[in-house]
Amino acid sequence: MAATYSFGRTLVIVNPTAHSGAAGTIAERLSCFLTLYLHTDSSFEVKRTERPRHATEMAAGAAGYDTVLALGGDGVIHEVACGLMTIPEAERPVLGVIPVGSGNDFARTLGFREVTCDADLVQTLTCVPTQIDVGRIRYTPSADAAAPLDATEYFVETFSFGLDAAIAHGTAALRRTTKLAGAPLYTLSGLNVFGAHYRSYPVRLGLDGGEKRDLKTIICAVQNGPTYGSGYRITPDADPQDGVFDICYATGPLPRALALPVFLSAKEGKHVTNRHVTMGRARTVSIDFTDGAYPAQADGEALELRRAEIDLLPRALTVLAPAR
Repeated sequence: MAATYSFGRTLVIVNPTAHSGAAGTIAERLSCFLTLYLHTDSSFEVKRTERPRHATEMAAGAAGYDTVLALGGDGVIHEVACGLMTIPEAERPVLGVIPVGSGNDFARTLGFREVTCDADLVQTLTCVPTQIDVGRIRYTPSADAAAPLDATEYFVETFSFGLDAAIAHGTAALRRTTKLAGAPLYTLSGLNVFGAHYRSYPVRLGLDGGEKRDLKTIICAVQNGPTYGSGYRITPDADPQDGVFDICYATGPLPRALALPVFLSAKEGKHVTNRHVTMGRARTVSIDFTDGAYPAQADGEALELRRAEIDLLPRALTVLAPAR
């Protein structure tokens, strides 16, 4: 099979623990597979993560590479993207993904299927460079609402706060105790959160510089792609190339008995017509948490913040996506 993209000098960043260790096994075969099929002067160097944020550190130092492949789930892809975004655009390598995780939402948005065997690696050979938008979060992690926005994070698929973020946080412990993955894991975590930790989250929310509104949100998602939580279609029409975020939030007061069906209907994107749900689009989002710090997540990775300014960076990252 002829490849549609010349990888050049390539760094493969692997989370060896992803998908119960499956990523580490696939990483051992990836370089041999690509070298066999590419028949070019491309070279491949494999590095394994050893701690949280290690992938970000390695990607930030990858300016001399042509391509960086992130092998694992949404977490390692998120870390790699954050590292690449610190490299000047002219020197920034192309990002490729080898999806071996429990969620794989960003890979799904690009058009990849999960890699479970060597045959699934063939889809890597038919990729073409594609420019996508990137979300930037400038935030204060301090409990002091007046503290400066002195931290920066990026996301390629999703940012959310409230119950949906609490659900994402809860999947980590449940994964270890239940061995579940994907949508069943996210749904079980959702049932736990809606049962024991159900609440609303007062927030001041502003879109595109407009007047901020005081809301009691239950969930709030700022999306670059259509899904989170391993396929929950929270913003079904989101497109990471259209230059705008898709936003979904549900507001209360809303009894648990009504809120839970809304959450479950989001699996198929059927929540969008519910009267408690608001769908919108914006290029900038301003968030002030008015009752302390709330659960938040970017591409499934936990964040601690009190307020944030989120803006969209149009076509800021070149990624490899299957040719359509």
